[in-house]
This record gives sequence, structure tokens and C-alpha cells, in this order.
Amino acid sequence: MLYLWMPEANGVWQWSRGSDWTTSSSLEQLIQDIKLYQGEEAVVFFPSREVQIFQQKFSKAQYKQLGADGVKYLLEEYVILPIDQMKVFSHFQQPDQVSVLGVNQHTITTIQHSLSLIPLKIVSLLPDFLMLPIPEENQLILANVNGQLLVRENEFLGNSIDDLGLYLDFADREKAFLYSALTDAQATSLFAVATAEQREPFNYQFTEIKKAKQHPFNVLPKAKQANDGVSRYWQACAVLVVALIVAQLSYDALRWFKLKKVADQTALIAVDQYKKWFPNEQRITEESVQRQFKNKLELSQGANTQALQLLSRVGPILMQHQIIANRVNYETSVLNMDLVAKSSEALQTLVTQLNQQGFKAELGNIQTQGATVVGLVKIQ
Repeated sequence: MLYLWMPEANGVWQWSRGSDWTTSSSLEQLIQDIKLYQGEEAVVFFPSREVQIFQQKFSKAQYKQLGADGVKYLLEEYVILPIDQMKVFSHFQQPDQVSVLGVNQHTITTIQHSLSLIPLKIVSLLPDFLMLPIPEENQLILANVNGQLLVRENEFLGNSIDDLGLYLDFADREKAFLYSALTDAQATSLFAVATAEQREPFNYQFTEIKKAKQHPFNVLPKAKQANDGVSRYWQACAVLVVALIVAQLSYDALRWFKLKKVADQTALIAVDQYKKWFPNEQRITEESVQRQFKNKLELSQGANTQALQLLSRVGPILMQHQIIANRVNYETSVLNMDLVAKSSEALQTLVTQLNQQGFKAELGNIQTQGATVVGLVKIQ
């Protein structure tokens, strides 16, 4: 089994066959260094600072009653990310110890992308505090491993440390400290809080992890069986197709309803406007407006049937922006309207939309009338 240790920030990669760690200056150098082991299974240790771990007392019955979702939301108060973005793992130890680990799903994906270039079969992805030996009861292990300070408090709890002094301020002072290769500053911090009877040096030596693939904190996504994967794939496809069809039908129905509502409102406005233009006409309806307006335009000098088409296209847009036409005049293929709006910005937005939809619209003079503005708009 090959073991890889991912760096923090701009650190170096390290690898081991189960004893000492060998340093590689870069990922490219690592690939060259391990080319003799191409295709072998490998365990990868990633920075423990990427995970959040907490432990809590629960009986076996309580743990089962919580279930996966219940355990997941126990972690919510310990993290700042939405819990739905976290991948959560848990493990029960007799008689009543539950360990919960959470890691950002995006972090796992990023790590997998980094490892995709390495010609090895990755079988386990573990936080790097697990490289340290398991401490005995009431014991805490500190080790500076090639410049990285790690701590392990028990079998399923540990971390990587930047400031040992700060960490010790919150550590259990009743525990014994087993330490290895600390720097002078780190040793000074430890000696300041632990008596000679509480601390003991040891020579750290990495040893292989048994059953790393089955470790409760292996965050590597598990591969599905081929048949199960295929069946779930087609199930997902079927659900997606049905969802798309339902969504499209719902969208079409809603769009038809809204367009019909706008069309009805536009027809009412057209009838009212026609009555203002031709007050002597009798029995004015939506159908008669289309027929008679065409005749009126043909009788007017320079008018043609394009005016009705232009009005029918512009009307819904005016309704959308809640803009009212005070005056409408159609001459030489140009529709001139005095429009009443809440602000000049609303008129400018209207003109911009008209131009985007294929009209040639220009905004002329704008005058303020109380809480509204009146602007001349030319459309063709």
C-alpha cells in the first residue's frame, strides 16, 4: 500500500511505503517519484483543518433513533456553511461515544480533481491527524511531522495546529502529553502548561493503517456497483424527463394565461382609446375597432394598416411597464405618443426594450407633471 500526504497551501507532497516519509517538491515531481508503483492502491491524507469533528454522548438506541439526517444536523451549530453543503460521517463507540465529522463537499471534489492526475488507485481519503498513533486513555499526542504540527486526542478526534500555545489554552490540562520533534517555541509552549510528569517525548514513526478503506472517516465517495449505477442512472433520467415535461407544460399554461390577460387588457384600452379618437362612433367593440380603425386610417392622409399592427405590438409593452398614453398620432409610418410614466428612467427603460424587440424608438422631450413625467416617444 502506498500512502500520500497532501500539502497545506504551498507545501510539498510527501509519500511513504509504510515507514518514513519521502518529500516531493511538486505534484509533477511526485508523479515521477512514484511511477514505479503505477496502478497500486493508495491512501491519501489531506489537511485536517478541512474537517470539523465533534464528539457527543449518546446511547446506541439514541444513535439509531437519530439516523443519518439527525446526526447530520447535530453538526449544524459547529459549522458556518449550510449543512446541505457538508458531507457528514459518524461512528459509534461503545458504550456511548458518537464521533461526527463534517467536510465541505466542494473540498472533496477539489481534492479528487487534484488526485486525478496521479496514476494510482485511490481507495481512502483521510484527515492527516490519523497518521499519528492512537493515544491511550487520558493521553494526548503532539507531533511535528516534517514541519506540520498534528495533534490526536483519541482514536477519532484530532487536528492540525498553527498555534500550539493557543491550542493548549483550551486543551484538557489533566491529560498526559506524548510529544515528538517539537520546535523550541512549541516545546516552550508545552512546558509552560504541562509538568514533567505530564509530558513524555517519543520518536514518531509512521505505521500503516489497517483497513483504511473501511475507516469511518474515509471521505472518498464510494463507487456504486455497475448494475446499480446503470439502473439508478436510468431512473434519474426518467424522473428528469418527467420533471422537464411537467415544468414545460406548467410554464406554457402560465405563459398563455398571462398573455391572454394582457391581450384582454390591451383590447379594452384599444376600445377606450378608439372612443376618444372617434367619439361619434356607435356600438364600438374589439372586432369593430379593428375593422373601423383600418377604414379610418385609410381615409387619413399618409395613414395605412401598419398603424394597427404597430399599436397591437406596442400596447402589451406599455401595459408591462404600467405606462399610459395621453396622446397617440400616426403619420408617415411613425407613431407619436405622449406617454405618462412615474419617472424618466421608466421611459428610458421602455425605449430600450422597444429597440431590443426590433422597433426604432426615440425618446424626445420630457416634462414633469406633479409626481409623474410626460415624454414624447416616436416609434416605427
